[in-house]
Amino acid sequence: MFLNCDRIVVFDLEATCWEGKEFAYKYREVIALGACILDVKSLEISGKFNKICKPVKTEISEYCTSITGITQEQANNGEDFEEMCKLVTSQYDSKNLPCAAWGIDGEKLYSECRQKDCKYPFSNQYLNISLLYSITMGKPHNNGLERSLAELGLKFVGEKHDPYWDAYNAAIILKHIVEKCREVV
Repeated sequence: MFLNCDRIVVFDLEATCWEGKEFAYKYREVIALGACILDVKSLEISGKFNKICKPVKTEISEYCTSITGITQEQANNGEDFEEMCKLVTSQYDSKNLPCAAWGIDGEKLYSECRQKDCKYPFSNQYLNISLLYSITMGKPHNNGLERSLAELGLKFVGEKHDPYWDAYNAAIILKHIVEKCREVV
């Protein structure tokens, strides 16, 4: 199968979380997915996908709500996980485009799809923007999305820990990397 590499789906997810080291290895369930498109030719960012989904194995803690803004009530009224995956696939034709995210969100989403017996909504051509940023900028480790934007002289746009805005800001960093590569070529 040939992928259309003119556009990249950049996505982000949010998952249940709890405060404290004792919860470090507790199962974190996806509760939201956001995505946008980076046009590789024009370097324009477009589209907006932002869905909350119902957790079935975990509850949303007050700590999680304080970070993500997502309440248990919102999640209870959200999409089923599988339906959310189908929606992003149909909106962006995401099985036929490369995908990218900040960090290991691709692995987390793939794992959750397997656990919930539904199709992964993206192609298997995954780009870890955090790793790419670290390599191209000579950073020894992941600084985080907000700090990386600041290093580029940019400010975070939108609401932090909202999956759409996290995806949008990750797309801004990917756009910057592509621009820098084009200057060299």
